[in-house]
Amino acid sequence: MKSFLFIRTLVLTTMIALLAFYSLPGNILAQDIRFDHNHTFSEVVEYLNDVNRAFPDLTRLHVIGKSFLGNDLIVIEITNHETGDAMAKPAYWYDGNLHSSEVMGAEACLKLIDDLVKKYGSDPFITELVDTRTLYVMPKLNPDGSDHYLKNPDGMRSSVKPYDSDGDGKYDEDPADDLDGDRYIVQMRIKDETGPMKTSDEDPRLMVRCEEGEKGEWRVYSEGMDDDNDGRYNEDGVGGLDINRNWPAQWKQEYVQRGSGIYPLSEPETKAVAEFLFNHPNITGVVNHHMAGNFLYRPPNNRHFDPVTGEEFFMPAEDEANFSLFSRKYTEIINKQPVRTVFGRGAPPRMGAIWGVMIGWAYDHYGVFSWVPEMGSYAPFCDYDEDGRASQAERLRWNDEELEGRIFVDWKPFNHPQLGKVEIGGFISKIYNDKYKTYINMMCHPGPVFEDFLEKHTKWNLYLASMSPLIRLSNVKVESVESDIFRITAEVQNRGYLPTNVTRQAVINRTAKTVKAKIELANAEMITDNIVIDLGHLRGNRSEPVKVEWIVRTTGRSPRAVVKAVSEKGGTDTMELSIQR
Repeated sequence: MKSFLFIRTLVLTTMIALLAFYSLPGNILAQDIRFDHNHTFSEVVEYLNDVNRAFPDLTRLHVIGKSFLGNDLIVIEITNHETGDAMAKPAYWYDGNLHSSEVMGAEACLKLIDDLVKKYGSDPFITELVDTRTLYVMPKLNPDGSDHYLKNPDGMRSSVKPYDSDGDGKYDEDPADDLDGDRYIVQMRIKDETGPMKTSDEDPRLMVRCEEGEKGEWRVYSEGMDDDNDGRYNEDGVGGLDINRNWPAQWKQEYVQRGSGIYPLSEPETKAVAEFLFNHPNITGVVNHHMAGNFLYRPPNNRHFDPVTGEEFFMPAEDEANFSLFSRKYTEIINKQPVRTVFGRGAPPRMGAIWGVMIGWAYDHYGVFSWVPEMGSYAPFCDYDEDGRASQAERLRWNDEELEGRIFVDWKPFNHPQLGKVEIGGFISKIYNDKYKTYINMMCHPGPVFEDFLEKHTKWNLYLASMSPLIRLSNVKVESVESDIFRITAEVQNRGYLPTNVTRQAVINRTAKTVKAKIELANAEMITDNIVIDLGHLRGNRSEPVKVEWIVRTTGRSPRAVVKAVSEKGGTDTMELSIQR
């Protein structure tokens, strides 16, 4: 008897444990994302698949194309599919790692995904957002370049597609070389009285630029060989085409903008993203995460051109006001970081300006607010005098006191086959991680400071999505007019902050679609000829609702009506009702 009771108790305990396990929120099944290193493309793919399996009601995966090397270009869609189709909700787009070395963008995207799926159901703000909006997140827009950067000692900016950076008709023939085999590409310096650099008075390991008239001490090169014997070092490394100069808005040919490609959207990565955005017109904003300097880029406020006359005109006042509002929020949330335009007000047209960038296209052509957070620099980690920047001396202090010498390679003599006696050393931009066999960029060094930044940046990302337009129906009523004739009325309101056209630029472009109120009938027919009512563009910030009405005649038993309010950017709201006295 005791044996039977023991077995029954064991079985019941096991069943209760299993039931408890399977009733827990789905996030226990998802791979925990750890921000202790910079994630490779395969790690990101594994994570996205885990999240999709764990949260099937909240996520979908889209393969939107192939990269230059044939890697899948993957976007995760996040919304509560039980509250409506993803395309029937206002949406926001977030991407990262367009530039190879700017790996913090991928990490910011991963943090955003992690918060959305794991806090859904417990955080009221996130729950409301996922119920009413759709978020499209692409952590690795440039998987080829990102992996090259994380797995090799050299640095690179953008696509791995072979490119003639030095204009000699050859491709990628003079990359950087790890001459001493320490896994790092640093600097080479050679004694030269005509050189531009001298030893710093603050620390003999550092060099500073000579003042005018001063005798030089050092000439400095990037570590490597002059592989093509042209007198220059490492000037034609892997790739060189810049996929953030390949967008149609103000695109320029190579002789004006180096790295722009042979025509706009010539590269598989940019073409795939542009096609996805055009195929998802519910997207109301674009965040293109980059990494440098700790500030926020927004599109220019004075670099718009009349397509007929070519004359410049200023950004519409309402768009300028909203850019300023969202910019102030960024500064408020993220460590008082400043906001800049790609071109400052009054900046003259010039060769060498930044042409064909994604956020310029996203605003000028696609018609939404767009941003480049230039995230991360050494400053948050080692700004000892709190002046907003990290000097060489401060970085060296951080290296010595907190990083056990990991970000500075002490100068060592080396017998260079071409230059003779040189010294190799200096700061490194990324640390090799033996655990993961990859590099970690020092501008997003793992630890409390980095995780605090990711938390704050996620807060701003979610704030942007919450400001999108949001169309809702209310006060839907049926009133009897005669024996079989009824008046159906409803109110349509934009409860989001932004107008349903999102930007005035979209109206200028004639790409902004107006809001429509529609009715579908069963066992009833229209008397008036207004099945679809055009409401124009609805102002945001809970402006006064617009009243609509239809006059219908019942024609059979159990007549019913479905009333819809449809907005390309503000989503769709639907209400079904019976038509009866």
